[in-house]
This record gives sequence, C-alpha cells and structure tokens, in this order.
Amino acid sequence: MKDYSDHIGIVGGGIAGLSLGCFLANKDIPSVIFERSVHLREGGAGISLSPNAINLLEQLDLKEHLFKEGLFSEKINFLDDEAFITSVDSRVCCISRERLVNILYKKYLELGGKVRFDHEFISFNPTTKVTQFQNSQTYKIWHLAACDGIKSTIRDKYFKSKEAPVFSGYSAWRCIGQNSTKDAYLQLSPRKHLVLYPISKTLSSFVGVIKTSTQQQESWIQEGDIEELKTDIGLMSKYHLATVNSADKFYKWGIYIRPVSNQYCTDSMTLFGDAAHPIVPFLGQGGCLSIEDGYVFSDLLSNANDFKEVQDKYEKIRMPRVKLITRLSKEQAVHNHISNPLVRKARNFIMSKTNIINWQMDRIYKF
Repeated sequence: MKDYSDHIGIVGGGIAGLSLGCFLANKDIPSVIFERSVHLREGGAGISLSPNAINLLEQLDLKEHLFKEGLFSEKINFLDDEAFITSVDSRVCCISRERLVNILYKKYLELGGKVRFDHEFISFNPTTKVTQFQNSQTYKIWHLAACDGIKSTIRDKYFKSKEAPVFSGYSAWRCIGQNSTKDAYLQLSPRKHLVLYPISKTLSSFVGVIKTSTQQQESWIQEGDIEELKTDIGLMSKYHLATVNSADKFYKWGIYIRPVSNQYCTDSMTLFGDAAHPIVPFLGQGGCLSIEDGYVFSDLLSNANDFKEVQDKYEKIRMPRVKLITRLSKEQAVHNHISNPLVRKARNFIMSKTNIINWQMDRIYKF
C-alpha cells in the first residue's frame, strides 16, 4: 500500500479534477489524481469558458495559453431560425475540451502534481482513509475529492443523495468542422436550439439541442452520421450548416441531470463538478462551475486550520451559486425553444431592444 496520507486523493482526471489539482498545488497543498483511463481522453467537443472561469485560470498564469490554444470570439449573434435578432459583444473563450484538459494537465505536472492512470475507483474506507482501485492498488490518503462525473461512484456509495442520473428531456448532437468565423451563433427555434462557436482560427464547434421524449444514452462517445443528425435537427442556419457539412465525426448524447444536492461533503470526502451538481448545459456553465469549485475549496483550505470549517464554508459558498445557475440554465432552455409565434416575437423584441442579454451575462459571470 502506497502512503499518500498527506495528500488529497482526487478521483477523476477531467476538468474538475485537474482544476482542483492545479489550485491545490498553487497553494502548496499536495494532491494525487487517480484517473481510470490509461491516458487523458477528452475529444470531439468544444467548451466555452466565461469570465468567471477565465479570471480564476488567470491566477494559474493560464490566460496566455487560452489565447494560444483557443479563441476569444468577437460577437454572439442570436437568430430566430435564420432571421437575425441581435448581437452582443462576446466575453467568452472557446476551446476544444482536449486542449483545455492538456493545458490543465501540463500545469498540474509543472506545479508538482502526481497523476496515476489506469486507476478505476472501487472503494474508500472513511475511517482508515484507504482507497482501493480495480488494478489491485491501494493508497492511504488524507482526504478524498470526488471528481468522477455525473455517474459518480463515490456519490452513489457514500452520500445521502443517491438518486441515479435521469434523462432531462433533451438530447444533443455535436461535431467540430471547418469554419473560420470569428463570431458565435445561437439559433433559437421551436423545440430546439443550435450553438456554433469558433475554437481556433479555422475550426468551429457545433452543438444542436433538441427537446424530445425519446431517451438517448448518456454517452459522450456514441457516434452517429450526418444524415441522422440532419433528420433530427431539421432547419439549420447557413452558419451552422457549413460546420456540419465539413465535419468528419458526429456524436449524439442524452443530457442527464441529478436532483440538486444539499450535501457536498462528509468528514472524509468532498464532491466537485458534475459529481456534485450536473446541470443542463444551456448557459455553458458546467465546466466553469467545476473550475469555481476547485478554486473556492483550495482557497478556503489554504487559509484555515479547521477542515470541518473549510467544508462548511465550501457548501455555503457553492450551493446558492449552483442553485442559481441550475435554475437559470433550465429557464434558458424554455426561452430558447419557444414555439408560439407571438411569444417568440415578444422574446425577440425584448432581446433586441433592451440590455437583458448583457444583464443576464453579468449575473452569471461576476463571480
């Protein structure tokens, strides 16, 4: 058995786990990441990072890397089907998930972090702090950080909120294709919305979300084909269609959620990211909330001697924030998918004639 009894053991090497590891290392708090795959794997999708996450990553000196590896779009253009509604200045960095994970991974190693691949979690003894993995390895750690996603084994085994992930009523398609646009485009249509944002000078990420009663798998890697995508999505603006037509691979997945939890911590374990609060992705805040989690926990831990106090403050800071973003994300889907022509016209008028979009952004981004 390997002794990491002065380390926080982080289960999961995605955005949540790597962000947490980086923020801990930046505060000279040792950690080790246990990742079940044999190498980093995040592909086939883009992610948008808004100022609430960018400002935190800047404290790790990563903003320059975001400029180099991603793209800060200039405008967000809103469409009703193909008709222009309005545009606002973008404050968002768009980047492929694979590149973001690699940036965080390199930073974590640079800060002295440790990663153990091919370590699929089996069990944790809260009394002895011994963690066991599928490869027969065991480790004694100080505290367990669950960053193992919406299907979190740790949450299911050791926390009161054991409800399984449930289908949200939305399914989605995604792909990355050739498109040199510098702007993001959001198409609002009855029972669907389509998102397009640049992730490099030549590539853009497409996501199409459909309201449906047909339950899809909660799989990030299930492939489909372009004809199936076009049948499901239907009308696409020329901006979205250009990206779809130039893409090589197409992925579809069901969007799943869990009930909002009132418990992120036990004496020896803490939940982060989707393990704590999976949400519908209609405000682009899933990854951002994970980054916020890691920053808040690390900052609290570096400034306190009482660990219970750290956990209490972590829950008090994070829960109201998560509940707000969860509610706003669900409401956004309703606004995006309006079918009634008169209500759509009223929505478009408010979007184009008032400052409501920037007001909403301020509400979310000023963390």
